[in-house]
Amino acid sequence: MGRTTGIPTDVVPGSAGHTDHVDEACAAAERFVRAVVAVDPDGIVTALAPDARLRYLAPSGLVQIDGAARVATRLLDWFGGADVLQVQDLDVHGLADRVSARYRVRLHGEHGWEVIEQQLYLDGDETGLVATIDLLCSGFRPSGDRQAGSRAAHRFDAGTMGCADGLAQEFRRRVLAIPRGDILVVQTSDPAAKQDLPSLARMMGHTVRS
Repeated sequence: MGRTTGIPTDVVPGSAGHTDHVDEACAAAERFVRAVVAVDPDGIVTALAPDARLRYLAPSGLVQIDGAARVATRLLDWFGGADVLQVQDLDVHGLADRVSARYRVRLHGEHGWEVIEQQLYLDGDETGLVATIDLLCSGFRPSGDRQAGSRAAHRFDAGTMGCADGLAQEFRRRVLAIPRGDILVVQTSDPAAKQDLPSLARMMGHTVRS
């Protein structure tokens, strides 16, 4: 005897033309979204229809912007001030006659480390460009890794390494590997390093604290 679950199981396949259209819309939306999170001005503008419309709801309220240039400017403003940007999650898929896109970005800027998540619903036009965008924004939230404005100290124990055997190169690599605003504490027994490393740090545009 058969068992019913109460969940409809009928499947009505769509036409091949409709499937192709959804696939094209998804591909166009993914190109657009990847340009947004890469802060790529050319990629954003070329993905938008000239009369594109962005309507978004952020913690500050509901806003509508019309025109590809103005839409691109607003989207670039969201992440343009970050000196480090990491895409933690990105998903694009068809949703009936629209495209759903969601991404989460972790970034470092003037307020320290933050995370932001945005959910978009997009429509394409007949030329394959993004025509309308409805966007819900979480706002910039503290990432939880570190309190905004605090600085982490990173220790580099160079031992007996001196500038003659690669200390300067390793120091430079260590400085470039830490987030902007953090502190690198160097310990070395090479007496010449006390003169050489501060000079190198200043040449790289960093502040020497001690």
